[in-house]
Amino acid sequence: MAMASNKTQCFTCNKEKITYPCKGCSKEFCLTHLTEHQQNLNEELNHIINDYDQFKQTINEQKQNPQDHLLIEQINRWETSSIELIRQKAQECRKSLIKYSQRFIKDIEIKFNYLSEQIKHIHSENEFNEIDLNYLTNQLIEITDELNNPTDISIKEGSQSFINEISVISSNIFSN
Repeated sequence: MAMASNKTQCFTCNKEKITYPCKGCSKEFCLTHLTEHQQNLNEELNHIINDYDQFKQTINEQKQNPQDHLLIEQINRWETSSIELIRQKAQECRKSLIKYSQRFIKDIEIKFNYLSEQIKHIHSENEFNEIDLNYLTNQLIEITDELNNPTDISIKEGSQSFINEISVISSNIFSN
């Protein structure tokens, strides 16, 4: 009488042997390869544990140092570039104002020198009256006002921002 065969093919070595099923992958392994398969599974589990531990460490670091978050770095870069844009714009405006001021002061000096010549002339001729004195006084007041309160230049702040606005957007709703 022949012995009943309870041997099946091992998934790893493809030999007819007594095999044991792995319920996880539904494959049959001989004892040697079942042990090897279990070691492979243990190694995979150890990798998962290592990844878990690294992730846990990352969470703890972010809890302790929220300022090191990548999005915080992005906000910091936005802030730096925005400040640089503001500095550049302010420098352009200063240059324009200085250039204007130099021309403006030259024009005031011309008017002032003309008034000075009129005063010297009246004084040297020694012929003047109240009308002349009022005229000279008014001219001096006018030139002084023009110097102190120039009417043809001012600072205008535009309503259109030249800095891109940023905000934090989250698709999650956090509950307490």
